[in-house]
Amino acid sequence: MTDRDSQISGKAPSPKAPPRSEDSGDKGQSSKALAQMLGKLIALVLVVILALLIERYCSYKPPAFGPDAKISAIDGDSIRAGNGDEYRLFGIDAPELHQTCKDANGKSWLCGRAAKAKLTTLLKAGGVNCEARATDNYGRIVAVCSAQGVPDLGEAMVSAGYAIDLGAPAGNPYQAAESEAKDAKRGIWRGTFDRPSDWRQAHPREGD
Repeated sequence: MTDRDSQISGKAPSPKAPPRSEDSGDKGQSSKALAQMLGKLIALVLVVILALLIERYCSYKPPAFGPDAKISAIDGDSIRAGNGDEYRLFGIDAPELHQTCKDANGKSWLCGRAAKAKLTTLLKAGGVNCEARATDNYGRIVAVCSAQGVPDLGEAMVSAGYAIDLGAPAGNPYQAAESEAKDAKRGIWRGTFDRPSDWRQAHPREGD
């Protein structure tokens, strides 16, 4: 029926349907993809922020020692700062404080006490500084420490024959220093001794 016929018959013409957009479906898919991309980006940003917060507030970094800081030896491989923080020298193992060794004649001597005395002497140079590496099972800070004129206290203890290289767990950092001390028969190498780890196993401290 034409418009003219409609007018004659008195009936209104049928409304025409609006034109259909062919790309409406494509626009919807593009919006969905964009939303997913933004969601992934936001999630990545949140993960980065969380990692930074954990590093800043959960990672313990010991304060640098001041020039007048009081540092004392606990034994041959650990020290205590004036604030009570304890540091375990990285990469070495010294005789325990109450451990004895034997000299070339088979006579026992207090090698644990001697190791502490040697470390005390090195600390007296002053200017002690430690770079933290980790913490051990006793809550001590494992660190590479230096003193005035002593770039590495751990290496100095091994070279003097009052400690041994810790071995594989630390990556054998002082193996060369240990070999030199052994050949020169310094300290504990002048006779026989139990490895500190073996001595500790035979003499466990309370709570171990």
